[in-house]
Amino acid sequence: MSTPASISAPVGPHLLKDRDFLLFAGGQGASALGDALSKTALPLLVLALTGSGLHMGLIAMLSALPMVVLGVAAGAWADRFDRRRMMLWADVGRTLLVGAVPLAAVLGVPVLPVLYAIAVPVGALFAVFEAACLSCVPSLVGRERLGEANSLLSIGNALGYIAGPALAGLLVTGVGGAGTLGADALTFAVSAATLMLIRRPLQAPREHAPVPMRGQVLEGFRFIAGHRLLRAALLYWAAITFFTSPVIICATYFIREDLGWSPGVLGSIIAVYAVGAIAGAVLASRIKEASIAVMCAGTVLGSVGLLVLSGTASLPLALGVVLLAGGGESLSAILYSTLRARLTPDELLGRVTTTAQVAAFSLKPLSVLVAGIALEATSGSVTLAVIALSCIAISTAFGIFSRRLPTASEPILSAPLTLEEVTQ
Repeated sequence: MSTPASISAPVGPHLLKDRDFLLFAGGQGASALGDALSKTALPLLVLALTGSGLHMGLIAMLSALPMVVLGVAAGAWADRFDRRRMMLWADVGRTLLVGAVPLAAVLGVPVLPVLYAIAVPVGALFAVFEAACLSCVPSLVGRERLGEANSLLSIGNALGYIAGPALAGLLVTGVGGAGTLGADALTFAVSAATLMLIRRPLQAPREHAPVPMRGQVLEGFRFIAGHRLLRAALLYWAAITFFTSPVIICATYFIREDLGWSPGVLGSIIAVYAVGAIAGAVLASRIKEASIAVMCAGTVLGSVGLLVLSGTASLPLALGVVLLAGGGESLSAILYSTLRARLTPDELLGRVTTTAQVAAFSLKPLSVLVAGIALEATSGSVTLAVIALSCIAISTAFGIFSRRLPTASEPILSAPLTLEEVTQ
């Protein structure tokens, strides 16, 4: 099997003094702040407009569909075209689309149809951006610093989620959910500006002319199919993502409808979760070798916190367990992304990353729709408990199975499939 191409760490200072990395991290941190605003404000806005968990699930489903349809193709584009330009234009497009929501509110246009109208195109631009963004980190920092970079990026994202939900609670109360989404639109513009200032290439030079698109896509599938450890990691994360995708809308419904707590309390809970995520990122940076077993342990830790949350009406206890949940889930996510990138050559990163994204999110539209129906039929508490118990069961099974797999530093036992075998 081919081994990941060697990308030497750029000569320069520590990452915290690296200009290009700080620009990249700053832009992604701004996007994380915007995501935190929108993930807090959008469910509240839909709930305020409709009072329906089903509408929350439908809009989330429409947003997730483009990743399923475009994800693999976007990965091939990220390996074929300029990743910086892909991210730049995706940011510009999302600035305009999300900015249409507060504009509609100001003009007196019904907001709910606008939310439905932008859900698919915003999801499509997200798929393009993610394909390029997740593929460019090894070229930006070098593989030797990949784990450290992923941890620092995760900390930056978590900081956005500390400030974002509390700010969203204030903005929703002051200017409404539509106005709060306007702030999210501005963060996409900030991300675009930082991308234009980065000097370092965001992908390794191609040694050969790109093969046709169909061949590129099949090449990515071939690499995954022949790599036991990578294949198992992707399968595990796809199973976990199916259950965790609707957590935000379920938690919002639980806190607002089941418990009757205010948007400000919801923002505080999400902010505390982000504090836990920072702790998980710091812990992840100290782990020398990413493994499925440790990923599973992190998910179990986070799921236990979610399970306790689903059964409590005590705010102090809720804050304590979401701190635990944030730490466990952050640890698991960082180790997964680091393992996936370390096992993949740069020329295949776009395709492998987006194939992984498609595998993880292909059932998200169904997942969030089922969650919306479950919220209507049962409650936020019951739905959250089912999610948590399912993740614990899956992680326990995969943790036991992972003992039979090689580590990231060991040779992979299975051979790669040939192109003919993939196409059969």
